[in-house]
Amino acid sequence: MPKRDSAHMNAQRERILRATIECIAQKGVEGMSLGDIRKQSGLSTGAIYTHFANKEDIVAEALRYGVIDMLDLPDDWKSLKRMICSLENQLDFDIETVARLRLHLRAECTRPGKLHDIYRPILEDAVEMIAQHLARQQDRGEIRLTLPARQTALAISAFVDGALWMALSIDRPLDELKSELSDGLDRFVSAN
Repeated sequence: MPKRDSAHMNAQRERILRATIECIAQKGVEGMSLGDIRKQSGLSTGAIYTHFANKEDIVAEALRYGVIDMLDLPDDWKSLKRMICSLENQLDFDIETVARLRLHLRAECTRPGKLHDIYRPILEDAVEMIAQHLARQQDRGEIRLTLPARQTALAISAFVDGALWMALSIDRPLDELKSELSDGLDRFVSAN
């Protein structure tokens, strides 16, 4: 039996969360089971229960995994736009996994319940962060917004999610979206 020091326990917890993210991306929250997480992580059911009480707790923690904060966002529009359009791997997940995860979570968290209650403030915080960044850039005279900052942040999120959803639905390679995303974002924000 491996030594259960904090580094070992943290590594196991990380494996479980990363496996959960992969499973959500493949099957959605409702479609995956604890057995799927166990298989994907390569850990025993007992090891999983050492860290989490149930599937819902694992998913709740996976929702918080890798959440960005204000310091992660570039302070200028050109860099922020490049970040939004990059479609690069994130947190060592390929972009298709990230996109599928994002869309599954947004869809499945629309129903009232624990996932909705956990995911709602995460989404609200993300929109507010982007809105604040855009408002500051507009106040400095660097950009012009066609809508108020919060509406712009919501529109950008909806636009990106819609483009990802369509691409995945018709088996279009995500890397083909970069220029379209960039052009679309120019409808919401103009650099001065």
